[in-house]
Amino acid sequence: MPVPDHALRQFVVAARSPSLRKAAEALDVSQPALSKQIQRLEEHFGFALFRRHGRGIALTTEGSALLARLEPAYDQIDHALTDAGRTLNGQLRISTVNTLAAYMLPQLAAELLRRAPAATLSLMTASSEDVVEAILRGKADLGLVYDLAVDSEQLERVALHDELLVGYRRGDAGLPSEIRVDALADERLILPPRPYVLRRIVERECGRPLLPVIESNSLELTLDLSAAGCGMGILPARIHDHWVLPRGLQRVTVLGARFARRVVAIRRRAVPSPLIEAAIGIATDLA
Repeated sequence: MPVPDHALRQFVVAARSPSLRKAAEALDVSQPALSKQIQRLEEHFGFALFRRHGRGIALTTEGSALLARLEPAYDQIDHALTDAGRTLNGQLRISTVNTLAAYMLPQLAAELLRRAPAATLSLMTASSEDVVEAILRGKADLGLVYDLAVDSEQLERVALHDELLVGYRRGDAGLPSEIRVDALADERLILPPRPYVLRRIVERECGRPLLPVIESNSLELTLDLSAAGCGMGILPARIHDHWVLPRGLQRVTVLGARFARRVVAIRRRAVPSPLIEAAIGIATDLA
């Protein structure tokens, strides 16, 4: 299996940093996530890249050799992207559902502005249907949405990733971190209103309409309600730990169901734009 480009980039950043914590902060990822990525690289190459010591991390001989091969290549790529970014200007209007805004949009925006410092961004959140409508009516240039909501020949879509859904509930209740889908309907659930794709997926997998204890279309409010003990929210598994751990929440895997939805980038056909192309490329890499 080929090594993803972003994994090698993360290795380069870690190799240039005094500690994994500093590297994780620079990359805007959690330290456990970065450690796992490095472990996967080490398993792929068959040798250790770092050795740990009391003051942080240091490259092994093999890690230093890999860095020496990668650094010149990535420096050239970064210079090329910087030069290209000077020609990327204007405004890009991105509309997305708020769950993707929570874990994907900040990284996309930061990388796009790094490559195109002359550009300006307008970022909007809405339901999946409203995102599609905004693209169709020309109120937004690029949409990040779930493909179940996209049903128009006027739109071009690019598949990004399958987003796994899990439950979120208080971690101090001593409850298991797994639940079968046939028991889910008996839980006190916090779900978005029925037009939302997430609600449709949960009801489809449960095999019947559900009556949640609370309807909420806000990711942050759903997490706060779950932390307050109001019930169990259903949200993407990829929500960053800094949203989850301070609230004392645990992720709950739903067994016996396909609790996933395809994330796509959408744009109007025949509307060329270097900024849109750059943003879709970044979104694909993040996915």
